[in-house]
Amino acid sequence: MRSTLIFIYLQLFKITYNFFRLFSIQRKTLFWVTYGENARPINEYLMEHVSKEKRILIYDRRFIKDYDSWHVNETIPYHPVRFILIAFHLATSKTIFIDNYIGEFSVAPIRKKTQRIQLWHAAGALKKFGLSSTISKTSSKYTRDRFKRVYEQYGDFIVPGDDCANLFMAPHDLPKNVFKSFGVPRTDYWFNEQHQSIKEELQSAYAREDRRILLYAPTYREYNGMEGQTVRQLEQLTDRGWTILVKLHPTVRAMFTHQKTHVHFVTDEFSINDYLLITDVLVTDYSSIPFESCLLDIPTILYTPDFDTYQQMPGVIDSYPNPLPVISTTQFDDVLNWINSETALQESRRAMEQFKTLWYTEQPGQATSRIINHYYHKPI
Repeated sequence: MRSTLIFIYLQLFKITYNFFRLFSIQRKTLFWVTYGENARPINEYLMEHVSKEKRILIYDRRFIKDYDSWHVNETIPYHPVRFILIAFHLATSKTIFIDNYIGEFSVAPIRKKTQRIQLWHAAGALKKFGLSSTISKTSSKYTRDRFKRVYEQYGDFIVPGDDCANLFMAPHDLPKNVFKSFGVPRTDYWFNEQHQSIKEELQSAYAREDRRILLYAPTYREYNGMEGQTVRQLEQLTDRGWTILVKLHPTVRAMFTHQKTHVHFVTDEFSINDYLLITDVLVTDYSSIPFESCLLDIPTILYTPDFDTYQQMPGVIDSYPNPLPVISTTQFDDVLNWINSETALQESRRAMEQFKTLWYTEQPGQATSRIINHYYHKPI
């Protein structure tokens, strides 16, 4: 039934999109985003420096709550019932930025003299995705073919560097030449004065003399994970001079009501990249965060007590934890010993410092500038 509804919807979208292809292309940038963090720096530049560029935002209301602060010409919360308006903007925008899978692309080929840019929402991957995911492999041929058609219409695919492109090629069934090693826009502010006020505010809230900060940021799971157990295990570190920040998915965080001194369940008022500014040690699992936090040389360990379950659905890449130069363990004693070893922390910091020079082809901090210069021919 669901597949039939998807088929009917996509046919309606195809007809509508093809009709609007008869219209002239406008000087207009469309941001069609789920998370928006990589698109936002581009929007802010256009807003400040290219005033004649009309900007449209199609957003996922589950993740983007502050859509008004984008100050675009038009905001559209994504919903299939708005397919006519969405198809119009997709067909008539000269430049389209996206950061996730968009099913409508399977029936909406790129128009001549327009450009689509996939910003993606991660700078790397440890879990299987795209055509390599468990869901994709168990799907029908029709569904897999639809996935491929979507990927083919991404346009350019922005990545940190060649190694990331090699990692993303097979799951998307895309050739190397579509990948552009421009960097990660949302990390640019780490390298300019913009981050100072945020860092100071977070330090005021959480930093204390003679205490270090550990950030626990597990990835979202489709099943009940072991986050609660991990938080309780990490609590023992509070007696050893650590302050624990816990960054959970909102649907998971709602289940936690207990509080302990020096353990903080942080909110979405600040992004994960903001909290990383004050982080001394990162504990995560299958998340792509270390592919960005390496830019800050943060010692990192992957704690995966549910590895056997997660390996089945959605699955982890065959080389896990490579390409990251980190330790992965299912045993909390290993985590404890690692955190309590200054030698281990220093080795991890040096490994991440070296890794970033391999993962990022271009100088970090200038991703937005490179993207603007390439697609709008306007150097910042």
